[in-house]
Amino acid sequence: MDLKSARRNAARLLLIVSVAPGLALASPAHAEECPGNSAAISTSRIISVDPAALRQVGTAQYAQTLPLRDHEVVLSFDDGPSPVTTNKVLDALAAECVKANVFIVGEHAKERPDLVRRAYQEGHAIGTHSQTHADLARLSFANAMGEIDDGIRSVQAALGPDMTVAPFFRAPYLQITSDLEHFLSKRGVMLWSIDVDPEDWRPQSPEDVIEHTLTLLEAKHSGIVLLHDVQPHTAAAIPMLLRKLRTRGYSTVQAVATDAETKPIAISSDPATTKIRLK
Repeated sequence: MDLKSARRNAARLLLIVSVAPGLALASPAHAEECPGNSAAISTSRIISVDPAALRQVGTAQYAQTLPLRDHEVVLSFDDGPSPVTTNKVLDALAAECVKANVFIVGEHAKERPDLVRRAYQEGHAIGTHSQTHADLARLSFANAMGEIDDGIRSVQAALGPDMTVAPFFRAPYLQITSDLEHFLSKRGVMLWSIDVDPEDWRPQSPEDVIEHTLTLLEAKHSGIVLLHDVQPHTAAAIPMLLRKLRTRGYSTVQAVATDAETKPIAISSDPATTKIRLK
């Protein structure tokens, strides 16, 4: 059975519940069983979102986030893949049957396309995070567009023709302009911010990553958690973090885009000269 067929078959096991125009929740009755790990946290449900209906998410910057229930967490990872740490993160997620949302830097995808493909093949949703991790708010509009488009191109090239980049984008440093927000919306790309930031990009111990994440979640009760799979302390923290999330009553959720495999992201042939109408 090929990968797309397997995903379609898995989707048939989900209960689809309409919650708003353009937005649906796809939810199994319980977390999937995890072979070899009966105590795994697993992924409890999958949220299918239409980027045209839910254009921006994350309360760090926007008024709304993903439609999560109390004690539901979306684990998201930025900046990878790293040849040193990403495999460790993927191993830890696989051991707990957890599906995450990852936002990949284009130049890193070019260096390690095998890791991008591994993440996709193991069920993680593959978003993008620009080509070089530049601060888009400091670039000209044309150059920022190029960063976004080149990142999408590089990640799609790493995946190959049989796998598809999700129309999900997160800006490096969360720095974005209103013109770029409009540009992404016109392209049908959902802009992700965050709800919970343990600041694991700072030097800290794995125990600190776990403590900061759980403390922030206790205040928020749910949300999109930002982590970085390029950080060694984060890679070391993930196995224990997943166990502690489970013991504290949290469940993990993944977001996927409605019809992502049949609606590839439109990329301009010359970003520097592309014209769009701004607000």
